Amino acid sequence: MKKWFATALSGFAALTTVAMASEYSAFYKYEVLNAKKVSSKLTADPSSSVWKTVPGKYVYLYPQVSVRLNDKKANSLIPKKSLQRALVKVAYNNEVLAVYVQWKDNTPSTQAKYNTDSYADGVSIEVPNKFGRGITLPYIGMGDENHPVTVYLQKTVAGRDYQKVFVSEGFGSLTEIKEEGSDISMKYNKQKHLWTAVFVRPLKTENSNLKAGLVPIAFAIWDGKYMERDGNKSLSRWKFIRLPSYSLDKEYLKYVAWGIPYKSIGNPARGKQLMKQNGCNGCHRYDDQQTAPPGMAPNLSDIGGIANAPYLRESIINPSDVVIRNLNPNRHYNKFAKPDKFNAYPNNDMYTWYTVGPDGKKMSKMPPYSHLSEKDINDIVAYLKSLRNWKNFK
Repeated sequence: MKKWFATALSGFAALTTVAMASEYSAFYKYEVLNAKKVSSKLTADPSSSVWKTVPGKYVYLYPQVSVRLNDKKANSLIPKKSLQRALVKVAYNNEVLAVYVQWKDNTPSTQAKYNTDSYADGVSIEVPNKFGRGITLPYIGMGDENHPVTVYLQKTVAGRDYQKVFVSEGFGSLTEIKEEGSDISMKYNKQKHLWTAVFVRPLKTENSNLKAGLVPIAFAIWDGKYMERDGNKSLSRWKFIRLPSYSLDKEYLKYVAWGIPYKSIGNPARGKQLMKQNGCNGCHRYDDQQTAPPGMAPNLSDIGGIANAPYLRESIINPSDVVIRNLNPNRHYNKFAKPDKFNAYPNNDMYTWYTVGPDGKKMSKMPPYSHLSEKDINDIVAYLKSLRNWKNFK
């Protein structure tokens, strides 16, 4: 009897796994990076033979235009950029996780040691410090105050091995940390015009524990040719590493897989009309809606490429859960106000994306649209996911 019950239970589990695989097939195909467990030691050497045995998947990165840098020349180059593609492989053993990233670059760039006019090629990965059931995805641009992330960065700087580890709560909030057991290496192949980087970190650190069935991870690439640095970069949306050694939380899978494929969510054409009706174009720039003052709110021109559908839905319903830090708010001045004793005008608060309450907590200036029907929200998300064009960025 016990043997029969065990066999039946095993068969039920197998059927459940097959059913889940079918239900989330698009998510696994496009958003999941399958990690391979190995028994060998993992190092940051891109030429290690272990990578010949690990399957890879291409990840696409879009120019980051949500925030606007105070650099006219660099901004003018953004419409000239192309969609970036990187081959990603993931391996792990009982102690560490290793991530292999490779991308094409015909013009390798190195930042001169004492020159502020040259710009480096670079690559980074980020993982949330906390994730799982009941925890929303962080802002893809280096996290937010409610959802900090750990960022691993490697750049080509002359005369030094520029590898850094940071804890971040959004743009302009990087805090460098020392993380024992982490290492990064980045090498260029002149014959194939390829950069290859490998990131190695412990599965569990003081800030994050990656021993889970699904681990969110995001990628960023800097191209010195386009004067990229800081928030001016190409960025992926959150992807998810599948570590088969650890159990899969079905509720978390259901949460992160929502809206894939995005065309099944709702009606994008109706979503566009709903955004107009609700005044989204009064603050945001996107698609053919370019009347809002630049920098007044995040630019949504390619938000569909860098934002996951669950994140977009939450941003509509509860925008203060993830508050985006905008860069350089001090560059906008209110010249209709009275100057101070130094003859300086106060900041124009219209260009700050949040308010600060008496408790010091940031709240988004965007009101919640939780009053919208589920159909309305789904249609808006379907439209936002279709936005993947940065060519009209100005």
